[in-house]
Amino acid sequence: WPWKLCSAILYMLPWVDVTEKTVFFIERFPAFHWTEYFTEPFEHWFYIHEWAPLIIFFGTYLGIVRNKKIPHVARYHIMMGVMLDIVAMILIVVEENLPFGVLWTPWSDLFYACMFWFVFLLVIYCLFFCFMGWYCEIPLISEGVYMQIEQAEQMGQGA
Repeated sequence: WPWKLCSAILYMLPWVDVTEKTVFFIERFPAFHWTEYFTEPFEHWFYIHEWAPLIIFFGTYLGIVRNKKIPHVARYHIMMGVMLDIVAMILIVVEENLPFGVLWTPWSDLFYACMFWFVFLLVIYCLFFCFMGWYCEIPLISEGVYMQIEQAEQMGQGA
């Protein structure tokens, strides 16, 4: 259970990133206001310093993913949380670089809604598999997770 809980906590990283940007969606649809309450305890630690996200990334990768004493399924879910955070960051970069002509149109509302639902459903799906102790398969992302874990294991053998 401790590794399942640690993995579940790291699934909050992409959700923290997305809730910061989907405030407009949540304001338009107040029925989803409850989703922000899950991130509040993590936002403080994630934004405590400007370098905190980078420190969290390297800490999880070097300290947990490369550690073979931790069960493989836990390392898989921890790396999956990091990869989903990268996907969320790509969506945020796309949103920040939208031209102003698009940013203040109904298309931006659609983009925020898609970003919200995409990351929300991915996190819920991964959390279910995490608590069951199973591997969750998401095309392209899972392949990247397997490659990162395999590469981390190979780097650990050389040391």
